[in-house]
Amino acid sequence: MFASNWSAKLEYLYYDLGSATYSTGSLVSSDFQPTNYQGAGFGAVNTTAKVRFNDHIVRAGVNYHF
Repeated sequence: MFASNWSAKLEYLYYDLGSATYSTGSLVSSDFQPTNYQGAGFGAVNTTAKVRFNDHIVRAGVNYHF
């Protein structure tokens, strides 16, 4: 309490739920990119993405006590 009926609060939270890696694959037409397959017209493309699930939360408040 900082006065007779008033108080303040400050809260900090951090959470980390880990990470996930996703792999995707698709076929790409050689009209857009050259491929290693002569005359085939399509090529395989592999992509991966890593996502982290974490965040910081700050809360502040002022209370009046009756």
